[in-house]
Amino acid sequence: MRYKNNVLDKLVRADGILMRINLEVSRGMPQNTTLQTIEDLKEQLEEIRGMISIEPDDFEQQFSPNR
Repeated sequence: MRYKNNVLDKLVRADGILMRINLEVSRGMPQNTTLQTIEDLKEQLEEIRGMISIEPDDFEQQFSPNR
């Protein structure tokens, strides 16, 4: 997977955002703050989805007729 390190980095960032959401909820932060953090997580997941969707499937390439 060509973008493996980039995806792993984005997953680490997403995990950090999840921890931030947990902290905000446990401390009773304003709902607007938590909703913005959730939007940040959604954006991060969408970026990961986009990176994975453009990555060619290794299994598909292994059996392609061009090989």
